[in-house]
Amino acid sequence: MNARWLRPLCAGALALASVSAHAQYSWIDDKGMRVFSDRPAPPGTPAERILKTPRRIEAASLPAAVPAEPDAAPDWKKREEDYKRRSALRAGEEEKAKLAARETQRLAHDMQCMRAREAQGKLEQMETARFRTWDKSNAREQLPELENRQRELLRLRAVLAGCVPG
Repeated sequence: MNARWLRPLCAGALALASVSAHAQYSWIDDKGMRVFSDRPAPPGTPAERILKTPRRIEAASLPAAVPAEPDAAPDWKKREEDYKRRSALRAGEEEKAKLAARETQRLAHDMQCMRAREAQGKLEQMETARFRTWDKSNAREQLPELENRQRELLRLRAVLAGCVPG
């Protein structure tokens, strides 16, 4: 046999052998949906809902069907209720976190407004003070008091423009 055909022939044989290795199960779940899997149906699935099992597995080796209690809700309903309950709790917690963040932001804004009012009052009372600032080279510079006071008052007025009068 030609060596050129040996590799594709071996690959084809392996592919055919692997097809039979995959067990296929098929059944109807509690929601009425058809399920395909490589694992058997979950315990408690009635035998009449199991549509397909691998050829080599006997029906006797499948888990026995457990009769469901007539008043018991299906498992998916319980999971659905749990999911809705957890979603409601999560939404409540998120809303509480948003409210707390808004309250913290409001308090910080109120504090900034209070400090700006105090600074504005002090600046307006000052008559001959000189202010010192730092320039770009980190050297201390002294500005004329009128220019510096006006600049600081403009900055404070801009801050106070966003504040509630009080």
